[in-house]
Amino acid sequence: MDAHTSLRNAVKLGGSLLVTYGISLVLQMLVPRILGPTSFGQYNWANGFSGAFFVLSAMGLDVYIRKEVALRPDHASEFFGGTLLLQVGLALGLMGGMLWVMRSSGEPPEVQALALLLGVYQFFFRLNAILAAVLHAREKVDGLSVAHVLMKCIWGGGLVLVLLLGAPLPWMAAPFIGAEIVKAVFLFRLTRQHAGLRMRLDVRSTVTALLAALPFFINEAALATNGRVDVSILGMVANKTEVGYYGAVWGIAGMTMLLSPILSWVLLPMMSRAAASSPEEFTRILRRGLEGIVSVSIPVTLALALGAETWVQLMIGKAYLPAAPVLRLLAPIFVLTYVATVCGSWLMAANRPWTVTRTSIMAAVLSPVLNLVLIPLCLKRLGPAGGASATAISLATCEVIVTIVLVAAIGQRAWDARALSVLGKTLGVCAAVTAVHLVLGRLGLDSRDLVRGLARLVVDGLVYVSLILLTGAVRKDEVLALVHKVRNRRKPQDSTEPPSAEARAA
Repeated sequence: MDAHTSLRNAVKLGGSLLVTYGISLVLQMLVPRILGPTSFGQYNWANGFSGAFFVLSAMGLDVYIRKEVALRPDHASEFFGGTLLLQVGLALGLMGGMLWVMRSSGEPPEVQALALLLGVYQFFFRLNAILAAVLHAREKVDGLSVAHVLMKCIWGGGLVLVLLLGAPLPWMAAPFIGAEIVKAVFLFRLTRQHAGLRMRLDVRSTVTALLAALPFFINEAALATNGRVDVSILGMVANKTEVGYYGAVWGIAGMTMLLSPILSWVLLPMMSRAAASSPEEFTRILRRGLEGIVSVSIPVTLALALGAETWVQLMIGKAYLPAAPVLRLLAPIFVLTYVATVCGSWLMAANRPWTVTRTSIMAAVLSPVLNLVLIPLCLKRLGPAGGASATAISLATCEVIVTIVLVAAIGQRAWDARALSVLGKTLGVCAAVTAVHLVLGRLGLDSRDLVRGLARLVVDGLVYVSLILLTGAVRKDEVLALVHKVRNRRKPQDSTEPPSAEARAA
């Protein structure tokens, strides 16, 4: 029943994310085209810079809540008031620190103003992540799905208006702030109504929760270094145009991360309950989760890598074509990120959070070092987008190391014969499709031509689907059984009696 509820919640959240990702996709195509590489680079740098600072304001509480409140429903009220007060004070200090760093480095006034306003957005974004975590832990996600869609509509509509009016760069932050404030009000109401969250100031409980959340906090701060600080370094060592190239193709690649929030929201609470009740189920969730992630993410990553030039032209325009190699470098990262997310959730549920934290710290130290070494070298040797390529290489290297360490920490429990078979067959199919793609290029289907590039990707897709079914990497009987089950669930009840509560829930 718990797995069924978690799956149903994942479907609800996934449905809302499809809508919000649709809005994001349109804006990922629109914003870089309108702003151009340099202005988009300034915007992207300010966003990454503020995000790197404000990751500290989350204090690791969202992960801690998903793990502990799933088992102790009333626990969140014991520390929420104290941590919220601390977050407000910390936010003011962080904005002061941001201003000092930007003035010291000579950033233009409009970039400084944009970064500070995006800091306000980051505060509410982190607060909303904590409130959402309470609802995830209590498996009350219906209203949360509505909140995601509402917030994204406000943000998307506001951003389009700002772009159409040609407003100054700092106004880019206004839709973000407005959407998150509306979402915060909505989530406060939902958490009080469905999760019983109350505003209490309990110093002892607050300190206890912060200490227990410390490994999650350090892990999140380290991840920010590996995901946000690299953009700041790129902007300072290279230039904002390189940040524009990197940010634009990262926006395309990031669309493949649709499942990442669902994994974080649903998997950790489900694994925590399984760890407390059934070791066998705990391991089974891990193995099937990894198998499913590999099956879904690898073909998407392959399409992204093989069609990099086509996707860049189609989504953000020819002005960003120099960044196509960067997209190709970023593509494999997302398979690794998915695997690391599943393994990290399992280790946290198994009360081994410091294993995940130490791994993230290692990557956090390595990432800036690699960026500082590789960016100057690649700028000289690779020309336009060379600095962005260096940042992508640094991120990919860190992600490979993190994934290897986390999988090794779990050991043989991570994979069984079935999962290894699926992985081997899938990689073999990818190699065959890559060979077909290269042959098509020699036959005249050049990816630099948009129409020919799309035709080439269609052929690649048909070959992939045919081989994946032929080899049994995805079993045809399982796919047909799933389709049959969905069809049966859509049929009306034959009985004249009203459906049961269980049927309505399903």
